[in-house]
Amino acid sequence: MSQASSLGGGTGGGDRGDRGDRSTPLHLVHGGSGGSGPGSVGPRSVGPGGGGGDDGEGRVVPIAPSRQRVCAITGGKGGVGKSTVAVNLAATWAKRGARTLALDGDLGMADLNLLLGVAPARSLLDLVHGAPVDEVLVEAHGIHLLPALNGSFTLANLDARARGRVLAVLEMLSERFDTLVIDTPAGIGENGMALAGASADVVVVATSEPLSLADAYACLKVLTTRHGIERAYLLPNCVRSPSEADEVVRRLTALVDRFLGIQLIPLPAIPFDPMVPVAAAAGVPLVLHSPDGASARAFLKVGRRIDALAPVDKRRTGLWLKKDLLGGREPGGAL
Repeated sequence: MSQASSLGGGTGGGDRGDRGDRSTPLHLVHGGSGGSGPGSVGPRSVGPGGGGGDDGEGRVVPIAPSRQRVCAITGGKGGVGKSTVAVNLAATWAKRGARTLALDGDLGMADLNLLLGVAPARSLLDLVHGAPVDEVLVEAHGIHLLPALNGSFTLANLDARARGRVLAVLEMLSERFDTLVIDTPAGIGENGMALAGASADVVVVATSEPLSLADAYACLKVLTTRHGIERAYLLPNCVRSPSEADEVVRRLTALVDRFLGIQLIPLPAIPFDPMVPVAAAAGVPLVLHSPDGASARAFLKVGRRIDALAPVDKRRTGLWLKKDLLGGREPGGAL
């Protein structure tokens, strides 16, 4: 797929994301000139605050164990580190006392069980077929996991009724867990976009590669036009310098400001870390495997910043997930 088609594709004609973005200038992805024109990083995208765990006014916000969180990790392109981000954010919150549930939303290509070093006997496929949730849940490193099943075509292509079953179970589990972290699959398929669109917070992971930026924009376009999100977080990953992280933010926010008009809030960047594959091979989250490393410290900043910037109405108790945008039901409603 060409970069131009990635930028212009997604949701068909007539929706908000198709008003004029078919000819998106490629220099916005490849890093053209800055300035104060439509392609510059505007205040709408940058959002409040600057540093790691502050609230926009310089006050450091500690992680509150009992705060309710529903955070979907997405990004469009495979290989940008979504699963690594998901498992380490989950471990960061769990380490500080949050009752944390992780959902492997890449339903047919399971990854989180490998990163957590477990071999589940059952999976979400059993859950869809009626198995009790406690027979499917597995615990590792302080995180409870709802595992997917590698190579399952059925899970990768759930119909609306089966997706409703999963969402209903997640809503039931909101009584047992404070925090839900969803690792969504690559691409803009129905399963991943439905899970992200139902979440209170969406974190888009991107690297400095032009294809990653193009696919991250395509993901945001679908979430905006099909699922009505109004804000998302941007997490630059695997960066080798602050300037590289700044470029990721500048290029993607230029596209979002120009064509989507949603609020895109940058998070503290995760630096390149050679210990990432070492921790993955050991089946231990990086923040537990190498807690004093730069990446582990960055994940703590990311967790604090998400907590600091969560709107008040997303910190309260109540429904864990938004209305099921596909089935037209509340997640806990009749299936």
